[in-house]
Amino acid sequence: MAAEKEYDLFVIGAGSGGVRASRIAATHGAKVAVAEDGAMGGTCVNVGCVPKKLFAYGSHYVHDFKDAAAFGWNLPTDHEAGISVDWQRLISNKNEEILRLNGIY
Repeated sequence: MAAEKEYDLFVIGAGSGGVRASRIAATHGAKVAVAEDGAMGGTCVNVGCVPKKLFAYGSHYVHDFKDAAAFGWNLPTDHEAGISVDWQRLISNKNEEILRLNGIY
């Protein structure tokens, strides 16, 4: 049988809310424990809000390139002229950003 431990606050989930509650309680002297089954940061950071925003931001660039001509830029205007998406690089960069955020939590 495992040894019994006492905590002032036991938080289930290390998403934004759980981590914030834990940190605030700890700054007030509470003995805090956090249980997390997955990666730090919760659903939003790992598979929800953050990946969605990175993909959404990336999807707008093709329109920005087309609009740039009105601001004096001379850029190719379609994939035949050199604009393309490197999907593997986008995924890799998204994964690196999520790992960075996991480290902050």
